[in-house]
Amino acid sequence: MAQTTAAINGVASTVSVKVASGSYVDISGSTQSVDAATATVMNSDTYTLDGSSAIILLGKFEPVDVTVNILYTEVTSTEAFMIVSAAFAAKSAVQVKWVPKGSASGANTIETNATGYITSIDYPAVDASSADAIMASFTVRAPGITYTDVA
Repeated sequence: MAQTTAAINGVASTVSVKVASGSYVDISGSTQSVDAATATVMNSDTYTLDGSSAIILLGKFEPVDVTVNILYTEVTSTEAFMIVSAAFAAKSAVQVKWVPKGSASGANTIETNATGYITSIDYPAVDASSADAIMASFTVRAPGITYTDVA
């Protein structure tokens, strides 16, 4: 097989969040990254007296945790931190959608399934010895992830 020429990087990705039954709001302008989300399925293994390999059984899909790293800003209700901190305080249902290839036509999407919730929020730390942007993060726990291939 020849080496791929279709690799992409995440510099043009988009991230959106939907709170309750609202519409998706693009928070890309105040989002740094989305951590890798690992989807898993319940599983078990057992052995019998005969044979040398395990018998593996699969069950239901397990919930998935998606952590989004955002810049801390104090722009009222229009940027990531204010949107998600309000949703966290209200215990509102939340979905996160990210598009690795960005808003280009034909880009595949990754989206948490409804109904997820923000189960943790990392409030900003401060450090007088650094000129770095102040960061925060939030984690959405959802029943699963939907990957949409639009190709």
